[in-house]
Amino acid sequence: MPVAIRLADWDTDRDAIRSIREAVFVQEQQVPVDLEWDDQEETSQHFLAYRETTPVATGRLTQGGKIGRMAVQKSSRGCGIGARLLQAICERAKEQNFQQVHLHAQQHAEGFYLQAGFEVEGDVFYEAGIPHIKMVRSLI
Repeated sequence: MPVAIRLADWDTDRDAIRSIREAVFVQEQQVPVDLEWDDQEETSQHFLAYRETTPVATGRLTQGGKIGRMAVQKSSRGCGIGARLLQAICERAKEQNFQQVHLHAQQHAEGFYLQAGFEVEGDVFYEAGIPHIKMVRSLI
């Protein structure tokens, strides 16, 4: 099934972004709502991936070059949408002359990010009670 990925607008696409993140992080992973939404929402570049006309994945790039809030609806996992979304975010960062990007990967997803060219930096730490690892990728 074809997938389209586009730069989203927080003001007009907020409902779609929130719907995906609430399903994945708040409902599935039990992340407290007050930890899911932060002061980076309005200043970040958000991305949406669609199957047909349905938004199924999202992610964001902060002004500091941090990729985050990568979420793919459960029914759309395992078919490469996350990898394509991550690549689109990295390409956008490169277009904006970022030398590198970084993220806080949930530890169970470390292999996914390694395959996308990220490298581990530092030790495991916890966010929202979930083990994470900092990872970086050079864009040069």
